[in-house]
Parts: sequence; structure tokens; C-alpha cells
Amino acid sequence: MAVYIVTGTPGVGKTTILNEAIRGTSLKIATFGDVMFEMAKEMKLVSSKDEMRSKIPLDKYKKIQERAADKITGMSGDVIVDTHASMKRLDGYYPGLPEQILKKLNPRVIIVIEAKPSDIALRRKEDSTRQRADFGGAEETMEYQSVNRAFAIAYSAMVGCPVKIIVNEQGKILEAAAKLREVFK
Repeated sequence: MAVYIVTGTPGVGKTTILNEAIRGTSLKIATFGDVMFEMAKEMKLVSSKDEMRSKIPLDKYKKIQERAADKITGMSGDVIVDTHASMKRLDGYYPGLPEQILKKLNPRVIIVIEAKPSDIALRRKEDSTRQRADFGGAEETMEYQSVNRAFAIAYSAMVGCPVKIIVNEQGKILEAAAKLREVFK
């Protein structure tokens, strides 16, 4: 089993690119946040995915992360983990993949999807399916992308895998997906 980690700030287009990149392959996507959300919902800690950042105490959040990593590593075949390099909470940024989680996943490569901060801010604003008011505008998004890149590089050093950065230019999903597909070969 090979694990590929794909990260990006909320609204960067990560999931859209991933779905296009795996079309016609046997690769599976495990969305780390969805796995965690299902566990937290079963525990009656949250009722929506957007509550994950603010309603779950950090100690419980970490335990749910570990259980989610165990579930993902128990999957068969090659798996792409759709996740965030960092988690933005009210009190600051936390690692989205703490060391023990990262070592369990043991990724072959960490991919960071980025875009212009103004494009990301616009996508978030237009996404009526999520409540992302706490992410701010382009300047805050630029900070978040910088933090995510720094976390991805640190993760790479921890587990000895490369980091690949792919830019999702506005209106060029197919080009970004093609670059991502190359990483999976």
C-alpha cells in the first residue's frame, strides 16, 4: 500500500483536482476530515463538519485523528489522503498531521495544492455549502498557505519523503489534475 498525502487550504480546489486526477485509476481517496467527522458525529461531539475546528477539545481531537489514521492505514491498495497540513483554530495553527499520525501514514510523497489567495477567497465566498467565515480574505489566505507549506516541509523532513507543490490556476483544473496524476505514476 502506498499513501499519498494531498493538502491545501480550504477553497484551493484540492478535492476537485483530486477527483479529476484519479479518474480511470484504481486509486482511492480517503478524506481525513470526513473520516474524523464520522467518528466525532458517532461520539455526539459535533453535528456538522465545520464544527470540528471549534467544538472538539484538542485532547479529544488528537485521539480522533489517531483513530482516523488507523482506519486509513487499514485500507487496501494505494490511498490518497485528502487533508490539511495545518488546522486553523481560534487560538492559532495546529499541525493537521502530528508526528505520530504522519508516521502511521508513512506517505510516499506530500503534495501541496496552492492558488492565488484572491482566487481562494473568492471560491470560499461562493461556496454556500460550507461555513468558512473565519478564514478571512486574501491576506489571511496567503498567511495560511505559507503556514501550510512550512508544515508540509517539516512533515517531509520527519518521514523522509519529497514535497511536491502544484499551483491550481483559476480555470485550469485539468492542467493541475494532470500534474497531480504524474505524481501517482
